[in-house]
Amino acid sequence: KYQGLGEQLVSQEEDILKLPPATTIEQVKNLFSIFKPTQGYFITPILIDLNILIFILMVISGVNIMQPDSESLLNWGANFRPMTLEGEWWRLITNCFLHIGIIHLLMNMYALLYIGVLLEPHLGRTRFISAYLLTGIIASIASLWWHDLTISAGASGAIFGMYGVFLALLTTNFIEKTARKALLASI
Repeated sequence: KYQGLGEQLVSQEEDILKLPPATTIEQVKNLFSIFKPTQGYFITPILIDLNILIFILMVISGVNIMQPDSESLLNWGANFRPMTLEGEWWRLITNCFLHIGIIHLLMNMYALLYIGVLLEPHLGRTRFISAYLLTGIIASIASLWWHDLTISAGASGAIFGMYGVFLALLTTNFIEKTARKALLASI
């Protein structure tokens, strides 16, 4: 049996468990790799980078880093029922890239990173970005429906939608049955 599996086993030279620990420079480089698109993980880093860039631009323009005021959020495209329903439909999309403070941004980007790593390889680029934008727009519409005078912003609706897509995939044969239980527990 061992000889039959020999081709699938990792050689001593390629065994990552026997490699020396990463240097500080390598650790920093690995940390920043989450922002760089690669094969199978292309759209997620672009979305993360875009959200961070927009937040940086907001802060540079004078928006409070911890708790932006309502006027600033509306100027940047937050969702607000009276404005959105009066013809500013683009707020249904733009609000998905705005965040109400640095903590809001960091928590959403962590959740996006996690679901992106799990889901994007299964869906592929086009389906992943389509699902992200569609769930974001649907969340924005739901916010309009339930909240008459609330200003809403953030990627939360799109991210929760992606978790919903992932949960739906876990009920199908799209993901291998042996991996489903662990993936369900992880989210």
